[in-house]
Amino acid sequence: MSTVLRRFADLPTDRNASGRSFGAEERGYLEEVLTAGSLNSNSGQMVRRFEERWAERCEREHAICCSSGSFAVQAAIAALELQPGDEVITTTVTDFGALAAVVYEGLVPRFCDVDPDTLMPTAATIEEAWTEKVRAVVLTHLFGQAARMEEVSRLCCARGVSLIEDAAQATESFDRGTRAGTVGRLSCWSFQQGKHMSCGEGGAVTCAEPELARRVRLFVNKAWPYGEPDPDHMFFAPNGRMTELQAAVLHGQLDKLDTMIAARRASADAFLAELVGLRGVAAPELEAGDQHSYWRLGLWVDPASVEGGATALGAALRELGISCAPHYVGRPAFELLAFQKRLSFGGSGFPWRRPGEPELPLEDRKDFPGTVQGLERVLVLPWNERISPELGAELGRAVREAAEELAR
Repeated sequence: MSTVLRRFADLPTDRNASGRSFGAEERGYLEEVLTAGSLNSNSGQMVRRFEERWAERCEREHAICCSSGSFAVQAAIAALELQPGDEVITTTVTDFGALAAVVYEGLVPRFCDVDPDTLMPTAATIEEAWTEKVRAVVLTHLFGQAARMEEVSRLCCARGVSLIEDAAQATESFDRGTRAGTVGRLSCWSFQQGKHMSCGEGGAVTCAEPELARRVRLFVNKAWPYGEPDPDHMFFAPNGRMTELQAAVLHGQLDKLDTMIAARRASADAFLAELVGLRGVAAPELEAGDQHSYWRLGLWVDPASVEGGATALGAALRELGISCAPHYVGRPAFELLAFQKRLSFGGSGFPWRRPGEPELPLEDRKDFPGTVQGLERVLVLPWNERISPELGAELGRAVREAAEELAR
C-alpha cells in the first residue's frame, strides 16, 4: 500500500502548473498587451481579437467575452428580455452561479430531473417540468459530454421558447456529430481555473443573431453602446468585462487547444480501457459521432455489485492518494440553503414570493428520482491534459483493483 501511496501522492492537478499548460505562447501575448499599455478591453484589441477567434472556433457568428461563466449565463438570459416571474427550466445538477443568474434577472428557476446515467436533462425530463410560464431553457452539458441537445432544441422550438446552452464543461464536445454550443440561441462558456482553457476567471457568450449579440455586449458593458452615435445607458446592467490580460492568456490557450483536448482523450481512453468488463462500475456511454472532452471523468458505481457504492470506492481511492468526488455535488441544487430559505433580494424571497400571489412551493426530492439515483451512484475523478496515457492506465488499474476488493 505504501508504494501505491507514494506513486499517487503528486498527481497533476488543474489547480496549479502540474496540470495546466501555460508557457511561451501565453507570455508572448501578455507581453504584447503590456507593451501596448491598454489593459481595458474598451481601449485594447486583445479581447476583440479573441472574440473573433472564439466565434470561429465555436462555429457561431458572434462571441462576447465577459468576467466569468456565471456572468455569461446571466448576460445570455438578460438578452432575452424576459419578464419578472417568468420561469426558466434548469437542471438540478449545475453550478450555483448558473442558478443565481436566473434569480438575479427576477426569474423563477424551474428545476427538471436528469437522466441518472448522465446527470444531464433530456427532452423528456424537460417536458415533464414544463409550465405555461416557461420562457427559456438552460441546458447544461456535464463533465465534457454533450447532452442530447437536438431533441431539446426541437422541444423548445415547438413550444416557442429560447434554448441556452451552458457549455462551461463542454469545450470540443460533440453530440452525434453536432458541436456543443451550436444548437441553442445562445451558448455560454467558462474559462475559470479548472476548465479546458483557462485565464483564471472569464467567460463568453456565443450566438448567431446580431441583435442578441448586441444585447449581450451591452449587458457586459453597463448597457453603454461603445462606438454608436449619441450613446446613453440603454438599460440597467453591471460591468462584466474581461480584461486584455485575461484575453492574452486565452489566445495562448487557444493556440494549443487541440493538443490539450487530444491529451485528455488519450489518457481517458487508457484509463477506461482498464475498466472494460469491470462489474458494477460503468463508464460514460458514447454513441456514434459523440466526442467526450473529459473535463472530468464520471463513473457510475452500482452498490449492488460494489459494497458501499460510490462512497466506499471513493474512500478507497483517496487512501491511494487519488482525488475524487463521490456523489459529485452531493445533493440536488434546490436543496442548497439559498433555495431552501429563499435568501434573495434582502430577504424578500422574490421571485418565489410575489405580492398578491401565493408563495411557490419548495421542491421535493421524491419528484426527482433520476437526480437522486444519479448522484447516489456517481463518482467523479478530476482530469487534465497533463495526465499521460501511462498514468491514466495506472489510475484505471487502481480503480479496478479497489472495486474488485469491494465486490459483493
